[in-house]
Amino acid sequence: MGKVCRLEINGNAISARRGDLLLDAALLNGIEIPYDCRSGLCGTCRVRVLDGRVFGGKADAETVYACQSRIVSDLRVDVEDVPETVTLPGVVADLSPLAPDTCEVCIEVSESPEYIPGQYYSVQFRGFPARYFSPTAPLDWPYDETLMRFHITKVPNGRVSSELGKRIRAGHRVKLEGPFGSAYLRPFHRRRLVLVASGSGFAPIWSIAEAAIKLEPRREIVLIVSARTVASLYMVPALCRLALFPNVTIVPVTSEPQDVTTVVRGGRPTDHLPALTPDDVVFAAGAPEMVRAVARIADAVGANCYSDPFEAASPRAGSGLWSLAAGWLNNESVVSGPARRKRDPALH
Repeated sequence: MGKVCRLEINGNAISARRGDLLLDAALLNGIEIPYDCRSGLCGTCRVRVLDGRVFGGKADAETVYACQSRIVSDLRVDVEDVPETVTLPGVVADLSPLAPDTCEVCIEVSESPEYIPGQYYSVQFRGFPARYFSPTAPLDWPYDETLMRFHITKVPNGRVSSELGKRIRAGHRVKLEGPFGSAYLRPFHRRRLVLVASGSGFAPIWSIAEAAIKLEPRREIVLIVSARTVASLYMVPALCRLALFPNVTIVPVTSEPQDVTTVVRGGRPTDHLPALTPDDVVFAAGAPEMVRAVARIADAVGANCYSDPFEAASPRAGSGLWSLAAGWLNNESVVSGPARRKRDPALH
């Protein structure tokens, strides 16, 4: 039998064998650590190591992914308090085109959802496979504050997004599960926020930016938002709202050349990052290549970076009609419990 280690999670002491996965040891002893993909991609199970050592699963200098970390010594860890994962029934209230390739879907749910800006939900329109989207703040006034808003990129031949406004219209029933994810806003008082988004990755970034500026109106924020073309920069109303605050710098970027305005810069988002310092807090969401590039730059200078790469969904077995029906009917009522699915919002 392997060595028995003492494991303390948020002050709760348990025993675990050396070599056990941190996540499994906690769950087997009745201690909840939120998790989703179990592959170290989503970051939901990120915990802070206060004392002791683990093997694997390193997220940054102080945090690890519990699903990938094996216990090698006595260990003391801290798990952030996040909203409980629940399943909520809802209905599509409205669909609005934001750009040629982006649609805002507003969903009315049975009760007010609890999530932290930057988190995401599994969204399943009845009769379709689930996809993962981040709820966001309204782009402009006036708005109905009772609705959940999602920005969805329309993918050619996408099994879900191509049906928006066709088979998926107002009145369509929806099931939401969440919230998930670790790239959410923390109370980083008096620290500069550097926010980077590409495409519909703007949804979680805008949610973070709006919440941060409400908490501290004089907070220093640098927001870099990119799209393929000027027409795809659907978030201009939100950028104008944010630009009213004195310490906010906004950098819109397009990858394709344009001669419409000198305000919009060309190139990649990383071309326009400010010089980062260890005191900065960085959030990046959108295309995986961009998110990883931002994370590497932040890591090189010791800045905290929270990333949300919109990884493509892989085809899954059991996606036929009966599987979809079973997925819809299962847990039709409001339930709670840990998540077990992968973050895969890119393939819509």
